[in-house]
Amino acid sequence: MGDRAEFGLLVAHPPHGNVIHQALARRDGEVAGHLRMRLPQLENTGIATVELTVDPAQRRQGVGRALLAYARKVAVAWRGPVAEEYVVDVARLESRLLVDAPTGDLVIEAERVDAARFREIERIQRLRGRRRYHVGAVHQATGRMVAWTMIDRGPSTPWHAWQEITIVDPAHRGHRLGLLVKVENLRHALVHEPALAAIDTWNAAVNDHMISINEQLGFRPVDAWTDSQLTI
Repeated sequence: MGDRAEFGLLVAHPPHGNVIHQALARRDGEVAGHLRMRLPQLENTGIATVELTVDPAQRRQGVGRALLAYARKVAVAWRGPVAEEYVVDVARLESRLLVDAPTGDLVIEAERVDAARFREIERIQRLRGRRRYHVGAVHQATGRMVAWTMIDRGPSTPWHAWQEITIVDPAHRGHRLGLLVKVENLRHALVHEPALAAIDTWNAAVNDHMISINEQLGFRPVDAWTDSQLTI
């Protein structure tokens, strides 16, 4: 690896067409291991290269397993279109949003989003020049994506983005997956959008759970509005 200066240059200037993600593991306050992931962005985008090093004095203590588990979590992050193997799961989660998210007294019909409809949504967003960053959580036993969040950036505002959907499958709630995927996606977006300085989102006032998550992440209210529904 070379000396500290050389390592700093490698971090500051990653290889073209790749995102480099690095992490340290600490045990009892001491550095115990290091993870380096190379995430190709042009070709072989479904493959992540992982270099994992554990201090010999810290081996057989679960450090390597913890770093590998972290690498698996990071490697479900992506930009742009959803991978074919997960598009059905993402469409299913998208369909649940209007059913699961509290909306007070408003009566709203559930959306029926399938893979074809979701691909059309993606196509229109590409035509509008939108940039979309995603993180999902995959259930290892089934291979299904059970949590998903997305950040969306317009073509002319590199400093601003929208925090869009965050949803967790009902069978997998209670494990803080919503918070975890949102945290990782904020980091993911900042890697690709260094000028990003502000993110807006919105929630119904009765959606206490998501408001609590957003407050933990540093979101603060700046506006409020009322939706009224008239039956005719």
